[in-house]
Amino acid sequence: MASADYSSQQVLVNALVQKLKLVGIQPENVTKDKISASISVRSGLSGYVAAVHVNAGKYLTPSDVLFEIISTDDIHLALKVFEKDIPMLQIGQSVMAYTNQQPEKKYPCRILLMGKEIAADRSIEIHCHFNQNNLSLLPGTFMNAEIEVKNKAAMVLPDEALVRYDNQQFVFVQTDSLQFVMKEVQTGISENGYTQVIDGVDMRKDKIVTRGSYTLLMMLKNKAEE
Repeated sequence: MASADYSSQQVLVNALVQKLKLVGIQPENVTKDKISASISVRSGLSGYVAAVHVNAGKYLTPSDVLFEIISTDDIHLALKVFEKDIPMLQIGQSVMAYTNQQPEKKYPCRILLMGKEIAADRSIEIHCHFNQNNLSLLPGTFMNAEIEVKNKAAMVLPDEALVRYDNQQFVFVQTDSLQFVMKEVQTGISENGYTQVIDGVDMRKDKIVTRGSYTLLMMLKNKAEE
């Protein structure tokens, strides 16, 4: 019986040793002469306190959350991507993220994880890892992103070459030194100040106006009104 009791107590002592280590107390520092009325609560990660759920004198249970701590050692970006764009994405693709406040400042990332379930708004969530950890980015910041997909050649025009009239897109083509004709065009993707032109003009032969298109449109409308 004495041997059994000793083994049982030894198991209990070992369990208490592990509990002490979990709260950051070294067991060898706990003796009958070194018993403290308070202890320091140590976090398992470095960061900053985002929320405090306790106050002095409050009774706590082991399941209570005392603090919320956010670590900035390895922040990542969560993006919402709509269903129609999902087939163009894959893990490892390059991403350029930016904030609404500083759209000119880009943060390079790579897709790390893609969601496997489409939400009610027909989107999935993808997670991206920043190439360099930037402490100026705060958790919860809203960001936009440009994702690098498979490249393909396209005929494009500067956005200022296109004019919208009656919910249609037009360009002006020069036919003579001072003669211009307005032609309807079918457009595709727009990015970085350029728009893809799919049909409507011969991009290799036609002399397309790339500046002042709206001025020509106003002149044409004024002439028509006369």
